[in-house]
Amino acid sequence: MEQNRKSTVVVTGASSGVGLYAAKALAKRGWHVIMACRDLDKAGKAAESIEIPQGSYTLMHIDLGSLESVRRFVDNFRARGFTLDALVCNAAIYMPLIKEPLRSPEGYELTMTTNHLGHFLLCNLMLEDLKRSASADRRLVILGTVTHNPDELGGKIPPRPDLGNLEGFAEGFKEPISMIDGKSFEPVKAYKDSKVCNVLTMRELHRRYHESTGITFSSLYPGCVAETPLFRNPFSCEFLRNISASNVFLE
Repeated sequence: MEQNRKSTVVVTGASSGVGLYAAKALAKRGWHVIMACRDLDKAGKAAESIEIPQGSYTLMHIDLGSLESVRRFVDNFRARGFTLDALVCNAAIYMPLIKEPLRSPEGYELTMTTNHLGHFLLCNLMLEDLKRSASADRRLVILGTVTHNPDELGGKIPPRPDLGNLEGFAEGFKEPISMIDGKSFEPVKAYKDSKVCNVLTMRELHRRYHESTGITFSSLYPGCVAETPLFRNPFSCEFLRNISASNVFLE
């Protein structure tokens, strides 16, 4: 296929916000972008609306909130004969208004599943594809957030992230467990905790595999992108306005 003659990058959550414009920038630089999204119709319309050139991207379904969907995506990617030169884990959900935890099809708390567990599985499965790439600049990137870091202004805003002793993981993370530290559900903290896990995952992948594979593992904070659909509800928008007035920035 023509697109396989280019370097290929998978970008999750590429139907809007940071992921969409990252896809456009990468396509402009000659990459073939796999726009890995939950809503393919939305992704296709978004790609057309910002004029990502036809032929420079492929739409493929993935729902990071379902581990089975992640596995199907990897199987479909390989079945279509793609090589993988870079993976950008961008997709995330943020649901500050919910009172009770939502659950993935497997029973895990949904924010942690979508933001971390789904990407953790995707990274582990696709690491083998990255190892087979002939590119000298193979990369695995995940988006973090300044709000996970208590040394930053954004990280000082309660609730602060706290993984505790990983009690939630030890207990299997299913009902009635919803938080990593095993405590009561707190939706904003669930988001922050998931981002801490993402950053720690990249550090550990770098420690284990960078020297032996040459793959670059990194996390990044894209800055305050207040218009991204991640902050689609009124609480989030008002919260961001208050934070901005205090010169504190959030993802």
